[in-house]
Amino acid sequence: RLSETFEATYLGHPEGTSGFLRPLGATRGQRLDLLVDWREGHGAIHGDKVQAEITGTTYDGRPKAKVVRVISRNPDPIPAHLQKQEWGWRAIPLEPRLSQIVSVPPTDLAGDGDLVSVLLDPDPGAQQIKGVVKARLGRPTDLRIENKLTAALYNLRTEVPDAVMEEMAPFPTSIPEAWIQGREDLRELLTITVDPPTAKDFDDAISLEVLPASEDGGWLLGVHIADVSHYVAEGGPLDKEALLRGTSVYFPDQCIPMLPERLSGELCSLREGVDRLTMTAWISLDGDLQVRETRLAESVIRSRKRLTYDEVKEGCIDNAQARRRDMGRDVAEMLDEALRVSRSLTAKRLGRGALNLDTDETEFVFGEDGRPVDARRYAHHDAHRMIEEFMLLANEAVATFFTRRKIATIYRVHDVPDPLKLEAFKEVAAAFGLLRPYDPATPEVLNAMLDKIRGGPLEAMLNTLLVRSLKKAEYSADNIGHSGLALQDYLHFTSPIRRYPDLAVHRELRKVLQKKPLPDGLHSILAVVAKQCSDTEQGATEAERENDKWKTCLLMRTRIGQRFEGRIQGFSLKAAFVRLDSPFVEVGVPLGALGGAFTVDENRTKASTAGSGVVLTIGDAVKVEITGVDEDLRRVSAWVVEAKAKDGKGKAVTFVPSLAAPAHLREADFVREPAPPRGRPPKSVRQAADPGRNAMDDADRSWARCLTSAADHLGVSMWPVHFANNVELRVFAADDLVSRV
Repeated sequence: RLSETFEATYLGHPEGTSGFLRPLGATRGQRLDLLVDWREGHGAIHGDKVQAEITGTTYDGRPKAKVVRVISRNPDPIPAHLQKQEWGWRAIPLEPRLSQIVSVPPTDLAGDGDLVSVLLDPDPGAQQIKGVVKARLGRPTDLRIENKLTAALYNLRTEVPDAVMEEMAPFPTSIPEAWIQGREDLRELLTITVDPPTAKDFDDAISLEVLPASEDGGWLLGVHIADVSHYVAEGGPLDKEALLRGTSVYFPDQCIPMLPERLSGELCSLREGVDRLTMTAWISLDGDLQVRETRLAESVIRSRKRLTYDEVKEGCIDNAQARRRDMGRDVAEMLDEALRVSRSLTAKRLGRGALNLDTDETEFVFGEDGRPVDARRYAHHDAHRMIEEFMLLANEAVATFFTRRKIATIYRVHDVPDPLKLEAFKEVAAAFGLLRPYDPATPEVLNAMLDKIRGGPLEAMLNTLLVRSLKKAEYSADNIGHSGLALQDYLHFTSPIRRYPDLAVHRELRKVLQKKPLPDGLHSILAVVAKQCSDTEQGATEAERENDKWKTCLLMRTRIGQRFEGRIQGFSLKAAFVRLDSPFVEVGVPLGALGGAFTVDENRTKASTAGSGVVLTIGDAVKVEITGVDEDLRRVSAWVVEAKAKDGKGKAVTFVPSLAAPAHLREADFVREPAPPRGRPPKSVRQAADPGRNAMDDADRSWARCLTSAADHLGVSMWPVHFANNVELRVFAADDLVSRV
């Protein structure tokens, strides 16, 4: 509401000209970042806690706000470059949205050029941003330094407290016989695990039995999940640390586990040939794959075989006899049946209206020295979908168990999509001839469209756009259903080693099965836990994406000047994004490096120029040359050598840009949402910029940040114009009086 104050976190913008406010306490489904004009930022910097109020809406209807006062600085340490200057020491933050330079006192913890963790002065009213070095993270050339920096950037917990180690110390390495009493003994049952080749935390196993005709046929599916709740006492140090982490974080070459390695990789992991405590969901399916009966039980298993997805594909999809012999006849035959059942489950799920979003992943390959040497396209296949279908079935079964008994729990919910966003997606799909204007945006129509583009050049882009059109799934104590899966009852039960909500569900389930009382106010308690887990999940997802970008930089820094083929995956207002065929990574091409004045359409599907009549569209094949890598900003720059484009009449043409010296990307070029226009200089000044305006060296960038910080204190806006290796900063006051610095 207008003039109503609220507390929020201030989020900076890479251009330094604006910011956004994220209201505190909002769930992921409710989250709406509010635009803040630079004149109304009240001195806030990225990460500050502020008091703000709504001031109106932007030209396109988005709400905007202003900062009333800065309550406090970000209390979390930030990673930065430590630099020694003649006048003292300073730290250059690695967060692109935090462009201010931090003054720090001399320290014995680190030296010039080191990467450090800096704690900002909590006083938001100080005339200069100050901080203190808390720890040395390493040197820029250290092996896996990017993992440390990502953890520091997203405040991931990596150290295990002493109290947690003390709690784990008495745990026996093998299961005592007393722990098995009262559990279903399934150690002789044929159970297997299927996971990625690098996995250590095996938290789910499956079994499948074909039921005889005398029992009306069908199948008995067993989903056996590691019983982590047996080890993690509620409210203890281990439990508190797991809740703070919320989830395991997976980098391509490292895992930051939610639970310590002794639990996640040893005592709880369902390793081959080892007895392990489990929680089992028995699901009886009839011949039409309808659930006849569900039974939940505490159990103990001994996994017969540890397999990878690709091994299952090789033996049971590609029918490689050597692999089948290695599996064993009984395992191979069970997997044959499991694949048949899972394919039918997939068809049934899509038939009820679930979306079939299936995206390719990037798999980094590392050399003997531990550094990335390649990035491959890793596509999901039926072995992945088999496990996914069985886990979905188990999660639904447990959710239904709680719902029917009216017992509070943590659900995995997914609200219905925003109709306006779906209409915007339909416009994009219609532009490619995939949907008609009058086609309804129903799951059936969308799935048919996705099937058309599967494996084609538009698949990745349209999958991504569709996901962005949907609301984000989150954890909640209130069951509003899961629209993406077309289920009313759904939760996460199958990964308690790596997700806290699953652990919480297991803990409740054991109490119910053991007929123990549940605490008063359970719904309110779980609502707080659900909110925290949604937030930690979001942070982990962002950290994983950022680390992938860092790995891409490390991979491509030795490939500057080399040429690669790829396809355009998307546009921002200032850049095109190209997914290379091999290595399977994304690079950015500044539109200014294409020659001519290219403009991007409002749907961000194509860029065109009136001069040459060339139209570049998402999915177009291009050949690019790598021109630069900026590890601080996690960006790889390229320019287009040749593109398969169209002219203004839709005729196919080969486009060869005329620009000989391509520009390098700035951090703001990668912002796929339009940058707010506030603080924008006059058009005549913008047009005076040299084509090489982005070619800043480190000294230029540091000097520009110094001047930007000074201008912030003076209450003016600056627009940088870069010429070769020097920087001209034109300063604009509110009355448009121009002066030079």
